[in-house]
Amino acid sequence: MPDRGKFWPAVPDWSAASIRKPGLEIAVAPAATISLVSGDLAKFLAQHHGDTASIGPRGMIAGDRYALRLAPDRLLSVGPGAQVASGWSDGVATTDVSDGYLLFDVTGPTASDVMAMGAEYDFASRPALATESAAMLFAGLKVSIARIAGGWRLHVERPYAAALWHWLEHATQDQ
Repeated sequence: MPDRGKFWPAVPDWSAASIRKPGLEIAVAPAATISLVSGDLAKFLAQHHGDTASIGPRGMIAGDRYALRLAPDRLLSVGPGAQVASGWSDGVATTDVSDGYLLFDVTGPTASDVMAMGAEYDFASRPALATESAAMLFAGLKVSIARIAGGWRLHVERPYAAALWHWLEHATQDQ
């Protein structure tokens, strides 16, 4: 059987991966603890996020700890250190998925151009919507997105991270 692996590009070295163009920087965000949470989200947010609401793609990440709304009863909880124990307790199920995600920061004056190429979504609109999911198709892949200072943070499942990275390299090659 022929080796089909030679047809695929190599997986980037995530510790050194970056794309720098005039007015644009794309880099791997620092590692964080990421938990997939289902169930009574209000209870979970009160216990672990100080009653801070979960955010969608228009919501601004404020601080090191935040929650991305994925569905009415599901979110990604992101933060430093050991955040929550995995399991089921009091109507809340949590699973540590830290090793299953990579986070990319897309920042700079031309970051909105890259975001517009990736999805048919109005990233320029500022008002956050209370029920909007952070999960969407971006570059043909399921990505969860939130605003950060100067741009956006993309949360992608690790098996799709290399494909997204190569798309970002290709999309920015003329910038």
